[in-house]
Amino acid sequence: MNRHLFKFKQHQLFFRLFGRLLRSKIILNLRRGLMRFLPFLRLESQATDTVYMSWLVDVDLVKQRFPEPIRLWEHQGKTIFSILFYHHHHFGLHCFGAARKIFPSPRQSNWRFYLADDLLPKTVIFEQIVVDKMLYIMGGRVLSDAMPAQYDPNFQHQVQTTAHDLNIHAKIHMDERYCLDVKLKNVEGKQLTGQWANIFPEWKDALAFFVPQEHVWVECVDQPQQLSQGNIQIVSDFEQIRALEIQHLDCPLLAELGISADSQPLCFFIPNLDFHVMGETPVTSKQCEGDENESAYLQKSS
Repeated sequence: MNRHLFKFKQHQLFFRLFGRLLRSKIILNLRRGLMRFLPFLRLESQATDTVYMSWLVDVDLVKQRFPEPIRLWEHQGKTIFSILFYHHHHFGLHCFGAARKIFPSPRQSNWRFYLADDLLPKTVIFEQIVVDKMLYIMGGRVLSDAMPAQYDPNFQHQVQTTAHDLNIHAKIHMDERYCLDVKLKNVEGKQLTGQWANIFPEWKDALAFFVPQEHVWVECVDQPQQLSQGNIQIVSDFEQIRALEIQHLDCPLLAELGISADSQPLCFFIPNLDFHVMGETPVTSKQCEGDENESAYLQKSS
């Protein structure tokens, strides 16, 4: 089953019918036809309180989650799985300027893996997306193939700050599989430890890998074999980023991914960043050049 099918309260008739409407081929194909001729309207928000949590995962345990043409980023048999959550501020059309304040400010969480650089640099593929505002669920699913978000109206993201301390509590419950309850606090210093020190030479190199992503890939909700690509731009001041450590964590998906309770995640906090959605394109399959035995890979359509 496609992981991006609308899941909220499927035991209730209204949401079951609503989910079918959101993946209606008539509506989706009509929108796809129109978007071939209409310009993409750039989206923007100023996001705050962004938290990144990343774990190293055995690539052989997770690569089957995606079809064969997709190749995950890999280093010495490990790939990276990240959960991040943040608070948008007036996420809406860039062309509205100051009037963008009429748009709501949703909370969002992205659960994602990172793709091999030879496919397309600085690209992630979504395992899941969670948002707490139904307006963005409807807009993202009806108007885009790259934003099939799930709905959690009880999404919590609380940040308490003092002169020296930073305490964060987040709680997400989409279903029994995709749920998260985590508490984090800041730590002094910005040193990489354990396996992370073998992957990134310095702290700033890790930030340069995680933060300035440029593309996101998502399986289309009505045809999982087809992928859509969102093109994004993230602007942040690395000097303001603070290291975090997890104090409490409950996330059933981590065990499914083979992540043990004693694993060392890499976590950090970004107080402010500018987030832009620049466009959306379908992803097409193309055979690797020069090697008949190498599997097909995916690249952005021209």
